[in-house]
Amino acid sequence: MVALRFTTSTLLIALALAASACGSKGGDDEVDSGEEGLDQGLTTLTEGESASSEASTTLDEGSTTLDESGTATDEGGDCGSTVPPADAELTGTVYAPNLEIPISGALVYLTTDAVEPVPDGVYCDECVQLDCDTRFVLTAADGSFALPAVSGAGQQLVIQKGQFLRVVDFDVQAGANVVPTTSSNLPGQWNPGAGMWIPRIAVYDTDPDKVKNVLAKFGLGQVDASGNVVPGSEQFTLINDGDQGAFMDDLNNLNQYHIVFLPCAATKTWSGAPNVPASRIANIQAYVDAGGKWYATDHSNEYIEAPFPSYQEFHNPGMPDIQPAYSSNGTIVDPELLSWLQALPAPLKDIGGGNPTLNNLPSVTTTLSYSGIDSAPPVIVQNDMGEDVDVGHHTWIEGPCASCSDSTAIRPMAMTGQYGCGRMMYSTFETSSVAHQGLNPQELVLLYMILEIGVCFNETPPPPPID
Repeated sequence: MVALRFTTSTLLIALALAASACGSKGGDDEVDSGEEGLDQGLTTLTEGESASSEASTTLDEGSTTLDESGTATDEGGDCGSTVPPADAELTGTVYAPNLEIPISGALVYLTTDAVEPVPDGVYCDECVQLDCDTRFVLTAADGSFALPAVSGAGQQLVIQKGQFLRVVDFDVQAGANVVPTTSSNLPGQWNPGAGMWIPRIAVYDTDPDKVKNVLAKFGLGQVDASGNVVPGSEQFTLINDGDQGAFMDDLNNLNQYHIVFLPCAATKTWSGAPNVPASRIANIQAYVDAGGKWYATDHSNEYIEAPFPSYQEFHNPGMPDIQPAYSSNGTIVDPELLSWLQALPAPLKDIGGGNPTLNNLPSVTTTLSYSGIDSAPPVIVQNDMGEDVDVGHHTWIEGPCASCSDSTAIRPMAMTGQYGCGRMMYSTFETSSVAHQGLNPQELVLLYMILEIGVCFNETPPPPPID
């Protein structure tokens, strides 16, 4: 799945409902029914490749295209007859903040306009379109890009994926321009003065599932020789409220963040069936509806089931925690995720130390699952045109549950859904409970999902379902 977050110099991100000079929306960037409504009507690209001078790219149906020479032409007439032909090309690769993990589907473009910043707190990120004469590309599965350009000083190179935004001053020379990796990687800190924005993230500091280590390895912190985050280096907020969940009882707390993580057993009482207070459920729903991204894993399943009960049916819902933990021979079922995993450098596919590898894709071994999902049915709401839209879960990995009563049934294991303007993520497996160097397959999947649920809405999101 690919989605673009378009900005212009005249529209604030949070008010991105008005059309730009290009007029109507572009052609569809197809997503499957489980993600319908997340990113429709965006950009037509040849699947799995970025737009370059060798690939014709539809920017806006009936309005602007890049022809084979890299010239943006205005078929609809809104931008004049033509824009200047490209006499330069920028090439490079977009990496994660750690400068090691390539980022697919990142938006890359040049502009001389002011770039709107990422709002500091929860917001509904609705896409607007770039000006008709703005050339752009999306990075390929391996993070690479080739951007046709017009030479000249005083331009800004913009790199964006979700709430990761980097703006770099760039003087374009005629001919070939190789963009240094340090100018094209996603930023690792919130530093608007230096042209860097990252998601505001809150993470429950729990044991054993240490999502904080995964985020640090991605480049949002430093890690020690064992693969643990170095205290004080993290570029996110660690929450420790005595495992009682009090942080979630104040909506103002949640609204400070773009993403909130509840790893395994973040607030588990271990005293019977999970219980989430009604007021907390209301806060979670309000946060996600406003644009928040909500993530839970295995033993924190009540924080998906209680606020979003119609989205999934857990195995043995009265006591959904499964013992013993099980491993699963899972299958990557999302094609873009699969393409990205296949394109990763060999050292990222096999980090050693007895960890599962990515050498047998689309098969992948997931470990330490403590819950099972019997089903993830469609969740149908109506958009502002009165059309049915399925906002239910999209499955990224599926596989059997060895500890369920039917151990052969194929079940969702990592999934994402939409609720109002926000999204939720859930995985049946722990993300990172054993300290190690590098990122194992299920950690890499988590990072991909984080980036994908951060993309914008090209149309006004439909309202949340009525439970």
